[in-house]
Amino acid sequence: MLELPELTPEHFEILVVRELRKVGLEVSELRQHRRTTFPQPERGYLLELEGVISRAAWRRRALIGCRRQDLPIGRAAVEAFKSHVTEAGVDGGILFATGAFEPEALQAARDGGVALLRVTDGRTAFDTSGWGTPGHYPIWLPAYCAQAVGRDTAGQLRYQLLEQGQGDLILDQLRAPGDAESARGA
Repeated sequence: MLELPELTPEHFEILVVRELRKVGLEVSELRQHRRTTFPQPERGYLLELEGVISRAAWRRRALIGCRRQDLPIGRAAVEAFKSHVTEAGVDGGILFATGAFEPEALQAARDGGVALLRVTDGRTAFDTSGWGTPGHYPIWLPAYCAQAVGRDTAGQLRYQLLEQGQGDLILDQLRAPGDAESARGA
């Protein structure tokens, strides 16, 4: 099996911009807001980028969190990110993370207008996406992909691979009241 490239903060930044653009969102005015290394046992880092997310006439300042850790992401991590969103004075937050999300994390995100996205390796994403035969990988497959975090009809956590044109999976969680029509189909 091929070894995945290390997901450095620089690579993570490129990944999140690629994934957001893939779903039809523009990312601009990006600058580093915070960069922290986690102590044991989490081992990893949090890179936060402040910028503008837009689509046609819809435009919002956002904090994009890039959380690299193997442990599951719980409510406390999402609450901490929400406080960083407030501290940055932006309109909303998007938290990408390599760890699985706990159910309480999703509730905390929904209560605070934060979109959650899980970063997974490309092979796992391909095997679970229905794109083709599991175990047979196309040459174009990226090392890492993002999945939107939500709930299925039974209320269980569900991860949905981001695909072209699915910006509403993210925008629906970032919109302020009254924004629904201004961003839809824009």
